Amino acid sequence: MPAVDVGPVEDFPLGEIRPAKLNGRGIAVVRNDNAVYAVRDTCPHQGAKLTLGTLTGEPVYCGPGNIEFRRFGQVLKCPWHGWDYSLADGTAIGGNRTTRIRAYRARIENGRVLVETD
Repeated sequence: MPAVDVGPVEDFPLGEIRPAKLNGRGIAVVRNDNAVYAVRDTCPHQGAKLTLGTLTGEPVYCGPGNIEFRRFGQVLKCPWHGWDYSLADGTAIGGNRTTRIRAYRARIENGRVLVETD
């Protein structure tokens, strides 16, 4: 698949949500220690910009009063209503698992962030 160069890796600091453009559409790009992720920058619930959201993890119930997070830094929380989405595949986490955001394959190559298009 063709890939679009969305900028130098330095423009995407570790653990931060940064905006970019992919063929004229807004995307949110997140880089962590192991990967770089790119998702559409619009929550399907009511259109909030996901670049204004926060990074979190997937909550896992571990007994009364004990919740831990796995995949920390790989879940994007919508800033308006708190809906959570997996950065890996765009699926919703929690209540509405049929909702999803568009996720794109992304990689770092020669110091640049590349996002694949359809």
